[in-house]
Amino acid sequence: MGIIRLVTGAIVETNKSIKQNRAQNDDSVQTVVVQNRFSIDVPSFLEPTTRFGEDASIQYWSRALDVSFQVIDEPKQEFVNVIEDLKNELPDLKKGGTILDKMATMALINLFDDIDKVEIGNYQRTVINGLNAIMINAFQKRSFFKDALYGSLAFIEGKNTLYQIIILSGGTSIQKLADKLEQSICSFREF
Repeated sequence: MGIIRLVTGAIVETNKSIKQNRAQNDDSVQTVVVQNRFSIDVPSFLEPTTRFGEDASIQYWSRALDVSFQVIDEPKQEFVNVIEDLKNELPDLKKGGTILDKMATMALINLFDDIDKVEIGNYQRTVINGLNAIMINAFQKRSFFKDALYGSLAFIEGKNTLYQIIILSGGTSIQKLADKLEQSICSFREF
């Protein structure tokens, strides 16, 4: 039984590597428009899904590459009200900072099991098509042997709406496809 599992695992990893290479060489995108409010270019190697719940306006994924791609939007005032309600429970929200800093803090707390064990890289303030934004890369190793979670996140402040772009991978795909995923994030436009 052990040899079968070993061979099967090798085949799965080889297939995943082939699909990663194809995705790296595939520059095609699909422009997704949500109710004439915003648009974003999604890499064509991702397919639509509804498996991540109803909070996301856009949900794409690739099971083979172990990548999920979501855009969540919410009214700015609604988020301000939530922050006010939670500021005593979440001390990190009491600190100064912009609404995007607070949104990033809340998202990281919600996405990762133990925020203290998350490596944050490239916490970058930027502008995406005229809108203030924060882009973050995050990594969390969940166990001693395997099972890491990688994230490429963007938080964007629109006129009356806040947007979260959340791209997660349980494997190394997100690292290999980072340039394409960043291009996708930077294609975001609010109408």
